[in-house]
Amino acid sequence: MSEQMKGAAVEGLPPCKRYIATHDSNGISVYADSPEQVFNGIPGGGGVARSYSVSSVPANLTNDEDVKAYRAEEGATSYTRREIVNPEPGANLLVIDLAPGAISAMHRTVSIDFSICVIGTIDHEVDSGDKVRLYPGDHIVQRGTNHRWSNPSKTEPARFVATTLPCIPFDIAGKQLEELHIPSEEWDKSVSKM
Repeated sequence: MSEQMKGAAVEGLPPCKRYIATHDSNGISVYADSPEQVFNGIPGGGGVARSYSVSSVPANLTNDEDVKAYRAEEGATSYTRREIVNPEPGANLLVIDLAPGAISAMHRTVSIDFSICVIGTIDHEVDSGDKVRLYPGDHIVQRGTNHRWSNPSKTEPARFVATTLPCIPFDIAGKQLEELHIPSEEWDKSVSKM
């Protein structure tokens, strides 16, 4: 699914609004113009919106360069991009909508992620088969581990918000951490053969 949606990715969820606070020429705090969030469709039902992105940590906020880069139609930190982890050494703020019954791919990224359930109920499963259920306010610290997200409700949509920061690749049981995406059906088949 490569479609793009605005406001929300799943019917039944309120539009997700983002406000960017900055300064005017007199140093007074104001809100900057902000494009409507673009949700990129994800297989399994839902979408991911890049709510904000910066190209470095610590972030360089001089002359609103970060805001300009985010509002641009193109570029590594553009609001239109779909990457979970910024390709540069920066940070992303993501909003992820899950349709009722949606299940993401089993995946991992070369990052540390902070994910907070804000609407509905969300299951987080790791490749050992362990699973936790998240309710609004519950959160996961994701440390380069293989995982997938699912919405256990057959009728209600769900949403979580995540911040992703690239991490230094490290050794996991003799293999270097690298990005991995396995479609959910393929993962389920491989687990059933074990």
